[in-house]
Amino acid sequence: VKAAKVAALSNVPRSGQTCAMGANCCSGNEVSGNQADVSDSLARPALPQQEEVVPKAAAAKDESKSSPKEWTVNLVKEEGSRLGIDVDLADSIVMKVDAINPGLLNDWNKAHPDSVVKAGDKIISVNGVKGTATEMADVCKKDKTLELVVQRD
Repeated sequence: VKAAKVAALSNVPRSGQTCAMGANCCSGNEVSGNQADVSDSLARPALPQQEEVVPKAAAAKDESKSSPKEWTVNLVKEEGSRLGIDVDLADSIVMKVDAINPGLLNDWNKAHPDSVVKAGDKIISVNGVKGTATEMADVCKKDKTLELVVQRD
């Protein structure tokens, strides 16, 4: 607030004078045409609402906590090839990966470093079959082409 504008107001307490907290120093009828209330001169335009910006790293961290990561692995078995995977069927709904051994899945991991399958991951679907670990294991044994949906918590 410019000092000249404040000084132009009548009935504004001067040095040494006091007003009770919250009291109006001048009422509306005491303001002349060329004067303005101090609060009018302090009025500021409302700032537009801004959306909260979340850094990508923080968003990714939150996302990883809220939902498991899921991806697809495509393998083609050749005569004499091995999948190279030990799984635990005890869950009965998913095949939990116990170990990765030499074979097709190990080759996949080397070729796809961003989609590596490792111990602790869960295979939740094989060629569209899901919900029964033993059925998924049977598909792995008999089908030549495999589409595994893998999940990591």
